[in-house]
Parts: sequence; C-alpha cells; structure tokens
Amino acid sequence: MKPVSFLLAVFVATSGLTLAHSQPVLAAEDSAGKGASILRVVDERAARFSDQTYTASMEIFKSGDLRSTMVFSMSMKNLEKQLISFTAPGDVAGMKILMEDSDTIYMYSPEFKKVRRVAAHMQNQGFLGSEFTPEDMAITKMSATFDATLVGKQGNETQLDLKPKAGKISSFSKLELFIDSTVGGVTRIRYFDGSGNHVRTQVREGWTKFEDSQIPTKIRMKNEKTGDETVISLTGIDVKTPVSDDLFSRRTLMRG
Repeated sequence: MKPVSFLLAVFVATSGLTLAHSQPVLAAEDSAGKGASILRVVDERAARFSDQTYTASMEIFKSGDLRSTMVFSMSMKNLEKQLISFTAPGDVAGMKILMEDSDTIYMYSPEFKKVRRVAAHMQNQGFLGSEFTPEDMAITKMSATFDATLVGKQGNETQLDLKPKAGKISSFSKLELFIDSTVGGVTRIRYFDGSGNHVRTQVREGWTKFEDSQIPTKIRMKNEKTGDETVISLTGIDVKTPVSDDLFSRRTLMRG
C-alpha cells in the first residue's frame, strides 16, 4: 500500500516566493547557504495557510490509458496533520489515511474495520496502484529532511538540488527542485534513486490565486521507468475555515 507519500504536502503551495538572480558560478559554501535559505522560504510559504480542506480526484494512467479514478477529501492542519477520506469508487469508499505527525501514518480499512500503522519500509510503495506514496505525504517540511544547494537560475526558474541530511532516511539520493517566480512556488520535482537514476517527476499545474498567494490545483506524478502517471486534481479548496485538532485521531478513523 502506499504512503501517503502520496499526498504531499505535495499539494501545498509554496507561494509568494521572491528569488533574486543568482550568479552563474558560486562557491560551494555560498551555494549551500543560499540553497538552505531558499528552501526555508519554500517551507514557510507552504505553511502559508495553516488550515486547508479540499476535494480531489486521482486518475491513474497505465500505458497511457486511464485505468481508474478515485475521489477523496483532504483536511490538513499546519502541514503535519493530515486526514484523507476516500469516497469513490465503491471498493475504496470509507478508506481513510491519517498522519498524526511527519513520522506516524495510519490507515483504516472499512472492509476489516481495523486501523493499522503504515510501517516505515512500506512508505515508499505506491498507493492503490498510483505513483504517489505515503513518503510523499510525510515530507511536509523539506528543510527538515534535506540539505539544499542552489544550482542557479534560468529565466523565471530557480533550481535547488536536495540531498538527505545525515541520519535522515529517504528513498531518494537526490531531488531536483524547480521554483518558478511567475507563480511563486515549486512547479517541478525530479527524483533520483540510490544509483543516481531519474525515476520520478512531479509537476504542479493549474495555479490559482488565493488571497495573496497561488496554489497548484493539479499535481502529476510520472514514473520515468514505466511511463505510468497519476494525476490529482483539486476542487473546493478552503483555506479560511478552521480545522479542529480533534479530527486528527485514530478515533476519527473508526467513524463512519
């Protein structure tokens, strides 16, 4: 089963980001320091709206063909607490995923009426046949997990290279993060495995303005080995209504 990894804070906007033009060549210390500063801003902007709810459809494409479409609702508080509830189709309706914090993820199965914790070694596996994983959901604040190096700026796009911090566990040896100043957020992420192979690409599209920020309303995750892709589209985004802390409990998972 997947990791919520599947839902990132993937969806959270990194908005309002202003980046200065970088020099073509930077000393290693300068590029690392600037990269860390930019990544902290990315995290701050991702947390721009502490309470978020939305409805999403998840389309799973295999060999170019649409194989299945799932619908779920999402509630989030301060990025680190997330609750996903599937409503369609019938065979997944009632399934729920809870992230109490960045290290603790639970899943409720309506078929067995049981709650189980998602083991760490399972968090890099695709969820329900999708290209998203629970690990994606758990990486809410990237500066806590990755060291960043500023690669440079080309046009409106700034690139950071991220590598796991010492002592942090990740399925990926490197992430390439691309920030577009025209939308003020991360528009692409390229994932590399332990052998340095480019294995996944995430693209964030459909940027929509909310107050003084922009939020992506479509997220694509492509498997570069198979060509398979999963597309999540968001609707009914609410960043103003408070979300109760009580919602994020295992007791909630057991409710119908």
